[in-house]
Amino acid sequence: MLSHHCLTPLTPTELAEKRQACYALVRDYPWLIPVTVAAGAFPAVVAAHGFWKTRQLKKQLQIEREKTKQLALRSAHPGKRSHLRP
Repeated sequence: MLSHHCLTPLTPTELAEKRQACYALVRDYPWLIPVTVAAGAFPAVVAAHGFWKTRQLKKQLQIEREKTKQLALRSAHPGKRSHLRP
C-alpha cells in the first residue's frame, strides 16, 4: 500500500500545527498571496489567449481559402459570371 506522507491522515494536533505554520507564512510574507494567485491564473490566461488566437487564425484561413476558390473559378471560366466580378 502507498505510504506517502500526503496520503496518511493527520491528527487534529498535526493539522492545527500545519494550519498555524501556513498562517505564520502568510502573516510574515503577505506578498505571497497575489503572487500565488497570479501564478495560478497565468496558465489559464495563456490558454484562453491561445484559444481565441486560434479561432481568429482559423477564420482568416477559411476566408483565404474561399478567396482562392473564387479566383480559381474565375480563372477557369473567365467569360462566365462576369457580373459577379468586383
